[in-house]
Amino acid sequence: MNEAQILVTGATGRTGGAAIDELLDMGMRVRAYARSDGEKTAALRKRGVDIAFGDFTDLDAIRAAMEGIRSAYFLHPIAPGIIGAAAFFAQAAKEAGVTAIVNMSQISARRESLSHAARDHWISERVFDWSGVATTHLRPTFFADWLIYEHFANEIRAKKKLNFPLAMDVMPPSARTIKAGSSRTFLPTRRPMKGRSIPCMARLR
Repeated sequence: MNEAQILVTGATGRTGGAAIDELLDMGMRVRAYARSDGEKTAALRKRGVDIAFGDFTDLDAIRAAMEGIRSAYFLHPIAPGIIGAAAFFAQAAKEAGVTAIVNMSQISARRESLSHAARDHWISERVFDWSGVATTHLRPTFFADWLIYEHFANEIRAKKKLNFPLAMDVMPPSARTIKAGSSRTFLPTRRPMKGRSIPCMARLR
């Protein structure tokens, strides 16, 4: 592995990939954490990105990926397992001496939520806070990019309308918009915003 400064998970997806783009533009040295090798990781490697392989259930792999890392970006899919993944990630970061974590959470994360996903995101935030590693929690609404996914696009065409789960004056960010906020948190000139939760949205008025 090279002397990467920042570890990015979800590196082959839209959001993680957008963060890597921004970090490389800023001249940062990046290591991507991916489950397997393929065309996307090969493309990242050609751009100078170091690649570490593993998943969120492998503590040793996460720990190895964090060797020499200063800051790490945690991005878990909306799926079961996020609490255990956060615990492994936080423990590996603590062992490796990582000084800051950026956690991609969600706007609905709260203790009293009836959504298992939202409540699990809230618990994972607390896991990072308890770890003692300075963590900034990003809380986006949903990503505007999702509207072009087949499921959403077909529903919009069929109903001839767009149903927003939010107030009418709130606009969801795109993965390309959120990258600036997440990436700049890694800047060495910034102090880690320990335990801070940042809503990520834009007001239409």
